[in-house]
Amino acid sequence: MPDAIRVATTDEVREGRLFAARVEGVRLLVSRVNGTVHAVVDRCPHMGMSMAKGSMEDGVITCPWHNSKFDFCTGRNLAWVSAIMGVPMPGWTHKTIALGKPPSPLQTLRCEERDGEIFVSL
Repeated sequence: MPDAIRVATTDEVREGRLFAARVEGVRLLVSRVNGTVHAVVDRCPHMGMSMAKGSMEDGVITCPWHNSKFDFCTGRNLAWVSAIMGVPMPGWTHKTIALGKPPSPLQTLRCEERDGEIFVSL
């Protein structure tokens, strides 16, 4: 993988857990989903906030700020904003919370595991 940058050891990245790293000024999240390592840019597309304190369940990461949900492997948006500071809000408020921003995916990164280490391409 050309221009791959080491971000972690194999042991640091666990199934269903978020591992945060900063590489060349870019915040990343790395995790295992069904045994395979995946990486995304740690920036929710709604307001650019970190998702490092979000939750991961069955390969889906949930933004801790506005409850947007994303497929961690593909970055695909599964549910757009529905909360404020993690507190669920009634459906009629969701468009207001979104601030006119359309549902958007997470930015995924190419990731590779070799010789006990994990590498990503920015």
